[in-house]
Amino acid sequence: MATCTTMTSQDPVPRTPTPTSTSTFQVVGMQDSSSPTTPSSQTFPDWQHVSVNVISPSTASHHSMFLDEDEEDEACLSPKLALFTSNLPIIEPPEEDSFEALTTLISPSAPVQYPGDELIYDIATEERPEERFFDQEFQDSLKTTKKEIKNISLAIWGCSASHQQGSDLYALKEWARELSEFEPSMRKTLGIVGASKTGKSSVINSLLDQPHLTFATSAQHHSSSVITEYRYRPAHYNEPFAIEVDYLAAEEIRELLGELLKTFRACYVPTFHRDVEDIEERRQIRSRSERAWHTLQSICKEQSFFTKELLVNFTGSEVHLVDTLLQWANETLVQRPGGPESQTWSTTAFTVEECADKLDVFIGKSTFHDLPVLWPFIRIVRVYLRAAILQSGVVLADCPAPYDLDFAQACATERYLRKCHEVFAVTTMNKAASDASIADVISRNGRHRPLRIICTQSEDLQALSVERTDPEVSSQVRAWRQQIETLHKQTKRLEAQRRNAIAGALEEETKSKDMTDEIEFGLKKFLVERRNFQVATQLIEKYANRVQSGDLKVFCVSNQDYFNHRWDEKTRAQSRLDLSGIVNLRRYCHSIPAAGQFESASVFIQNEVPAFLGSLHQWAAGSVDAAGAETGSDVPKLMQELEKHVMKNLILPSAHFHTTRSNLEQEFAASIVQPIRENRSEWRNAAFELSKEWSKWPADSYQAFCRHQGTHTTPATGTRNWNEELIAPMRMQLQSNWGFFQESIEENEQELITSISKVFHELHERLQSSLPPVPFLSTLHPRLATLTHHIRTTTTTLLDASLALESDTLYGHSTSPIAILMAPAYHSAINPIVPAFVPLPPSPPPPPFTSPTSPTLHHSGVVTATATATATAPSPHPPSPQFPIHGPGSMAAAAAAAEPCIPPPPPTPTRGPSLALLHSTRAALLTSHIASARLFPRIAAHAEVRFGVLLSRAFEGLMAEVGREVERLVRDLQILGGSVKMGGRGREAGRAFRERVLVRVRGAEGVVAEMGRRVGGRR
Repeated sequence: MATCTTMTSQDPVPRTPTPTSTSTFQVVGMQDSSSPTTPSSQTFPDWQHVSVNVISPSTASHHSMFLDEDEEDEACLSPKLALFTSNLPIIEPPEEDSFEALTTLISPSAPVQYPGDELIYDIATEERPEERFFDQEFQDSLKTTKKEIKNISLAIWGCSASHQQGSDLYALKEWARELSEFEPSMRKTLGIVGASKTGKSSVINSLLDQPHLTFATSAQHHSSSVITEYRYRPAHYNEPFAIEVDYLAAEEIRELLGELLKTFRACYVPTFHRDVEDIEERRQIRSRSERAWHTLQSICKEQSFFTKELLVNFTGSEVHLVDTLLQWANETLVQRPGGPESQTWSTTAFTVEECADKLDVFIGKSTFHDLPVLWPFIRIVRVYLRAAILQSGVVLADCPAPYDLDFAQACATERYLRKCHEVFAVTTMNKAASDASIADVISRNGRHRPLRIICTQSEDLQALSVERTDPEVSSQVRAWRQQIETLHKQTKRLEAQRRNAIAGALEEETKSKDMTDEIEFGLKKFLVERRNFQVATQLIEKYANRVQSGDLKVFCVSNQDYFNHRWDEKTRAQSRLDLSGIVNLRRYCHSIPAAGQFESASVFIQNEVPAFLGSLHQWAAGSVDAAGAETGSDVPKLMQELEKHVMKNLILPSAHFHTTRSNLEQEFAASIVQPIRENRSEWRNAAFELSKEWSKWPADSYQAFCRHQGTHTTPATGTRNWNEELIAPMRMQLQSNWGFFQESIEENEQELITSISKVFHELHERLQSSLPPVPFLSTLHPRLATLTHHIRTTTTTLLDASLALESDTLYGHSTSPIAILMAPAYHSAINPIVPAFVPLPPSPPPPPFTSPTSPTLHHSGVVTATATATATAPSPHPPSPQFPIHGPGSMAAAAAAAEPCIPPPPPTPTRGPSLALLHSTRAALLTSHIASARLFPRIAAHAEVRFGVLLSRAFEGLMAEVGREVERLVRDLQILGGSVKMGGRGREAGRAFRERVLVRVRGAEGVVAEMGRRVGGRR
């Protein structure tokens, strides 16, 4: 997130302005050494040898350092910045154990420390995974490097010339600030998906160590359809919480309304009970229908004409009804934060309660009655906060269970889950083995990826129940229980003695309570671990063969136990939190991005910081001519030639990066796109013949497959996936092609690295042969290493994206191109229009609506309006369309006798088409669609366009990094050539400042070099 503005007038939950950190800082532990005889010392305390330790996320807190009494470089100083330039002289830092020399600035956003906090369990002390990134020596090296670069950043900040845009020092100051705010950026997204009432929100709260951030509301249909990401909030932002909201586009809203309408009406069709024989499937369809109704009702709650009867009995064009729903939805969009045209909106919060209140406005049922319901129109919500698990590179994503969503929302969620690096399916301990949502996630996740299962409520078991139902451990549990009951009675006796002031009773009562607590915990630990093992074993046996390489992990957790003991004394808390399972789950989450985070931090220590220090060193040293080089007169010309050489080979259209991109485009077209287009006729004919084979199936099986988008299991057919079968010949031919293409990506990466290395080698050779030793030469190797890292990161991104594109193109899951292309045919085949069938004569259509009053459902199934107003009366609502309604042969016949919240009874038999006629119509719809829909050319076009987008994004990111590196490199070449842009008075009077910078940089270079050697030994 580049920026995050504070709340504006459109904020749905306004608050008082957040206090600025500079006005609320407290100085703790500073000794006032002001002298009555020294006026200046009365204004400022003695900062001469005071080290400032900043505990703050505030940018303002960075502005503190050693004070300098030397004023010989006044031209480089601003009176307001005098305090901040004091770290330029060489001052030995105070001893770390010197309390008097330590000053701490406390920001308002930093947690307040109280006496005794050191005895409470601290999440920062949790054992981390055995990964190099969490090695203490590596973390110390990273911390030391960041401290050195921060000191340099503050030193540059203290010179007024560094605030003049366009100067070299300004560019160096911004570079230093960027490095001082470094956080490893190799993030991994973990999708946490689960149905309502499984404890998913509590799991996220536990992992974030925030008990009140997200919560499950009583109206689960409101909040569970929004994907919510939790990301790390860097420390340099003033406010510790931020929220970003991405809204759906207009076409996405139309698609959503259409799917909600289809989902709602699915159980109201006249042939529903005849077509759907399975009771469980009927229950699922009705559940989704009721959920869709709640969503539509939330959108159109202000419309008096909106009723269930209206949606059920409307027999005109579905497009017209969707248009009306969209018109009503647009009235809600006008009121949303940012307005109807805005696609994103952001806000910040200072406390977790404030963040939770604002978050609930977007993903829950708002308690502010004057606000519209926003959640149906939201694509994704991002919450930024500071949490240990997020700082290690994890992005937690709270995802709804696709099992309970309509087709459009389920596809959107599945697409998101396929982008996640790992997926965690959440269920409860008691329902783990039979939870249909787990099987649904596994089927969507596919065999191409691993899976993790989180079983919540591990604390939900009773010892007495185990004793009576499990003979294997009955005697053991009984012995524990009897001992606990004896201790409880003993504790009660001691309590009575204590209340009667008997000497020593209080101490004995405390000991008895502690002993009882430990024995109760021992019994609970025995029972919980035993059941955890049983459930995990059962799940692994059931599902391991359905995930990639059998890679299935099961985590049994108790969010209740975690927060019950989170703030216990350290020793007591450790065992109980371990039993909760949250600590183990969090440790595993830490390990997922650890390798990428280590690589990113290593590049920072070994390459990015040395390159900056070398560049700053060169600026302080000045040009070659200024250094007295004999060849100084030829240097500017040489620098211009080298600058052109760098631009030609790294930036201009002829550069190697652009050549690599063109090569990848051509190879993808030759390997993937062209073979599809060349074989499209053959593959279409094979698909057509396959569809004719399906038409020979029993009518009920055929209709069931259409109802399930081509993927289903029946006793007669077994488990089949029509979508995958349609593209089976294409998959057989392209699988090897895709492997060759991925190899070509790696080959192009190596060729690009070789060509870039050659550019830097030539640059180094020419400078070394033409100039005396200069600091700039030491920057070439780390700069090349940094570019190499960016190239390899881009390649990894492309490989991952290519694998995802391969899975989508060659397989038939619900978000694949073939499934999307076949979806209209499946929808049409569910309730086909039979040309030869003539329904019963419809009832006369009702007169046009002339009143804004609510419609009334007559016994005949006709919706009319009660005329209580004249035709000219003004209406607060837009004109409502005329809704043509059929008589007993319409969908209303199946719903007329149903109560609003009770599933409809079987419909009264009506004269309709025969099963044979319906079956032949369905088969004709599918076969004609396969023959005429140009499936394979459209799959080829989709793959080509999507790869082009992926390639563009990858190389745009890469070229942005290359552009920054080249800009810095060119600036150094210009400094070597004598073109120094300092600006202002600093041009003439900065020599002393440069000399102090040189001293400071040399010291930092030594420290950073040592840190780099330590890190290099661990890579």
